[in-house]
Formats: sequence, structure tokens, C-alpha cells
Amino acid sequence: MQTTTPKATRLASLSLLLTSLLFANASPAQTVVFSSNFDGASLPSQINPGSDAALTGVQGFAGLGPVGYQFGGSFLRSATGNTVTLTLQGLPSHTELNLGFLFAAIDSLDGTGSFPSGDYLHITLDGQTLFRESFANADPNQVQSYVSPPGVELARHQDLGFGGPGGFYTDSAYNLAADPRFMHIAHSASTATFSFLIEGQGIQPLSDESWAMDNLIVSVNAVPEPASAGLLALGLLCLTRLRKTRQPA
Repeated sequence: MQTTTPKATRLASLSLLLTSLLFANASPAQTVVFSSNFDGASLPSQINPGSDAALTGVQGFAGLGPVGYQFGGSFLRSATGNTVTLTLQGLPSHTELNLGFLFAAIDSLDGTGSFPSGDYLHITLDGQTLFRESFANADPNQVQSYVSPPGVELARHQDLGFGGPGGFYTDSAYNLAADPRFMHIAHSASTATFSFLIEGQGIQPLSDESWAMDNLIVSVNAVPEPASAGLLALGLLCLTRLRKTRQPA
């Protein structure tokens, strides 16, 4: 019967340790660089609300969302046709960004539409389109281009407050932090500018339709530290040499 020598045991332990370190290092460290639940008395300095957005109570949206990440208190509510901008500076070294927020589609958003020419949520990063999809609340027959992945839709065509024209238009809610298209966005610059806008030729005033965001969060996936990468390389080299010494001449 073959016995295991102390040297073989040490080699196996070293192999397991290095493998664990390699896989741990393969998953980039995620660092939150901005977050806001919009429950303060004023907006964070990184946010420009444009000309027609303000902190507003969430009304019937309260409690929607997964545990620990729900609508509550206040959110940033904007009229359609108004651009909200988030500007971040001094970002740590990274290769990817992740964006997340709870999205409230309020009252008579018209989907893709032919009249009044639709309502599209358009999100850009550094001037490049990241997301552009239509949302429809006004009429069940309207076309909504956004098809939410599992776990994203929180409410659809429900009365969540805000009245709307005539009081019969409904609202919808989405956890866009769970949409994979907002994860692992290639980016490495030390600054990042996001813009959020619902656009369309038929945009209407705040009393008719609007949108809001809550629990806005941005994180970066950091580049592995050179020292860590160097130690891994050295360890793998040592492991290779140890394995060679075990082979019979």
C-alpha cells in the first residue's frame, strides 16, 4: 500500500493554498464609490437635478424591493424631458463599473408609442448610451420595449400614488440594480459622468407623467494589486519546481 510522505503532504497543502489564492484574486474587489437613498435634507453634491427634479416622498412605492434595498422615505423625482446628472471624480484604479438604482415609472408614460411619440429612459456614461428603453403605464395596449430580467420588476400597472391626470393612470417599479446590463461595465477612467433622462417628442409636465430613482449606487471592480499578482506568480513557480522534484529520474 502506498503511503503519503510528509513532503507530499506539504506539496498538496501548498497546492490547495495557491489554488485558493488564485481564485480569490480572480474575483476583482468591488468598492462602492457613491450611494444615496435620497433621504437627506438636500441632494448629494455629485448630483445635478437639472431644472425639474426634487426630493419627494415615495408614497405607495414604499417597501417595494428586496430586503435591505427597498423604496422608502424620499426619492429623486424628475419630470420627463429633464436630465439628472451624476458626476464622480477621483475613482480608484478599476476596470469595470456597476450601476444600480430602484426605478419608479410614474403615471402616463407612453411606451414606444406613435403619439405622443413614446417615453424612453435614456442613460449615458461619459456621453455614450448605456441604456435606452421605453416604459408604458398609460394604456395596457401600449408597447413597452423594456423586458425585465427575473427579479427586476417589482410592480406593474399598479396605483402607487401621485394621482396623474384623471387619477386613473397606473405606476410601475423596477430594481434595475438586478439587471445584468448595469453590471461589469467596461471603464477605467478616474472620472465618470452618468446622465438620466426620459426623452420623447411627446414629453409632458410633472403633473402628467414623471419618473424617480431611489437607492442609487455605483461601485467599481478594482484592478488586482501588482504585489498580489507577483506573489501568486512566484508561488506558482515554486509549486511547479516542487512537482518536478517528485518525478522519478
